[in-house]
Amino acid sequence: MNRDLLTNKCNDFLDEIMNLNDLPGLAVGVSIGGAGQNQTKTAPAEFLGVRGYRDYAARTPLEADDIFHCASVSKLFTSSAIMLLVEAGALNLEDKLCDILPDLCIADKRYSEIRLWNMLTHTSGLGDVDDYHWYDCETDEDSLRRYVYESEEVLNQPMLWEPQKQQHPQMPPTQQTGLADGTAATGDNRFRYSNIAYEILGQMVSEYSDRMLADDSKRPSGGKLSYEDFVAEYLLKPSGMTDSTMKTFERADLAGFAAKNCPLPAQMASPHEKKSDRSIGPVKYYPYTRQHAPSSTLTSNLRDLLRWGNAHLASSRSTDGPLLNPDMYETIWQTYAIVPNNGEHMGLGWFMREQSVTAGDGTQSTYHLLGHEGTDDGFRASFWICPDLDMITVVLSNLSAAPVKRINKKLFDTIISGVL
Repeated sequence: MNRDLLTNKCNDFLDEIMNLNDLPGLAVGVSIGGAGQNQTKTAPAEFLGVRGYRDYAARTPLEADDIFHCASVSKLFTSSAIMLLVEAGALNLEDKLCDILPDLCIADKRYSEIRLWNMLTHTSGLGDVDDYHWYDCETDEDSLRRYVYESEEVLNQPMLWEPQKQQHPQMPPTQQTGLADGTAATGDNRFRYSNIAYEILGQMVSEYSDRMLADDSKRPSGGKLSYEDFVAEYLLKPSGMTDSTMKTFERADLAGFAAKNCPLPAQMASPHEKKSDRSIGPVKYYPYTRQHAPSSTLTSNLRDLLRWGNAHLASSRSTDGPLLNPDMYETIWQTYAIVPNNGEHMGLGWFMREQSVTAGDGTQSTYHLLGHEGTDDGFRASFWICPDLDMITVVLSNLSAAPVKRINKKLFDTIISGVL
């Protein structure tokens, strides 16, 4: 890997993207070769680059370590937390929601047929969150439990279909032997993106967290961890993500930011939106409230997200990896549903796609990518890994509706055709 060439190509790419797009700020991260494709650990070739402003009105320059709200990229942490509990034997992918959380009582009784894998793959038939109530900015530890067990949005959620009518996927021997007829998953399951499903998954993580805690010294008085503390202990810390958290309210006075226009601390990118005249202006609240932590509240930066990608690549190849064992990835990264309108496939929490690229010598190759997009008021995030190339690409922007997915695809093309 020619690191200078990677740096030059990515810097040129950033300049071009900022010239073509009216963005307050843009951050791009690339890592190639950090996980060791043949179980041989190597120092990755990395690029961290930014353009534009952390705060557009104040013209505060963006820096490479600045913190962004990552929105639905958070779901990768929730699905990974659930799979840790599956690996530990605390949960099974065929378990029914009504058995995992027996105190949950959704009015539409068809929910009783929802299984854990349905929740992870957006095939449960549950609808989506209607209003995130970002202005409310709840921060107490009981917020998620109240939302799951007491909110009308969850309890009165109408089912869109009956999940028991769908074809079940094939599981590895640790889960089940496969379909009754021995066939594999086809991806024909109906897909409907559901943040509600992921809030419920987060509550599962909290309620079953004590099944992971063999060391009593780690246990709080009640024996269980909050969802955020579980993620910190079992995912952020092992991945080396020292600048990341689900508890963004501990970084800043978010209620004061919304009510009093208090500035965010240094190194936190401010949220922006396009006004009706297409000018860039501030979003007057930060997209955070604790009840939506499992679907939405990760705040992180380029460096930490590259570490997250490398942790998964390393774990998928060796039992010495920091997260799950390699055989779990055979289950996670298989197709459970086809995403309508864009041709992507859905794994257990991960979106998957094929991307064809014409290299500099004119040959065309197709690569398999896995990742997630994130969209919230004031921020966009795009995180993808390519196991074929041992590569991670991350694009972050502090603007609602910034075209980060398109930018990330073009970044991948640029690296394949001009660097590799």
